[in-house]
Amino acid sequence: MARLQRLLRVYVLDTSAVTDPRLRGIIGGGSLDESVRVLGEMLARARIRYGLEIYMPPSVYEEARRFLMANGVTLQSFQTLATWITVKPPARHEVSVPATVLREIVDEFRQRIMRGLRVAEDHVRRAFDTGTALGAAAQREARRERLGALIRGLRDKYREATRHGIVDSVEDIDAVLLAYELHGVLVTNDEGVRRLAEALGVVTIDPVKFINIVRGLVAHAPVSEEETAEAREELEEAEA
Repeated sequence: MARLQRLLRVYVLDTSAVTDPRLRGIIGGGSLDESVRVLGEMLARARIRYGLEIYMPPSVYEEARRFLMANGVTLQSFQTLATWITVKPPARHEVSVPATVLREIVDEFRQRIMRGLRVAEDHVRRAFDTGTALGAAAQREARRERLGALIRGLRDKYREATRHGIVDSVEDIDAVLLAYELHGVLVTNDEGVRRLAEALGVVTIDPVKFINIVRGLVAHAPVSEEETAEAREELEEAEA
């Protein structure tokens, strides 16, 4: 087995690493199910030949599993992928995060709350103006349609103002913390996850680049069925 240096060997995947819509075109396969199966086979060869280590926190693993299974991926194909992913929670009580990063997070959330408040105020004014313009004699259906459009606009703009570009889920936090703990590369296309990871000094790469790295590794690394079975047994024993 050819061993890679740690920075090229240890990867932590967030949900986007296996759900990014661009991956199907890169990996090949006529369906998401086929793409997931092919990805699993690629990871198997990279693991066996180069000792590639792929991790996911439990929360991310479950989120990815639910998404894939709900979008046509069979249990067999998912297991082909999951076999080569080590599910490990971050050591939340042991990992120390610099205070300056925590301060930046709080300041960012404060700013986002204020942006969301301004968006809400603007849409309240629009709703009031809409009701006044339609008048008491306006048809109920027309009023409902106008207000419905305003509510949809409020939701979209509020989401953009308060959630775009920041970490807003426990899955995101778990992925960053695990990569930080393992000194691994975090695979993500999420801007907020990437920003937090880089603030902690964690290297991040896009899922497309990750796939290209794996493809490059396995391009000339044929693996026999016996080697695959042996590696799978070793992996299961290590996780037991």
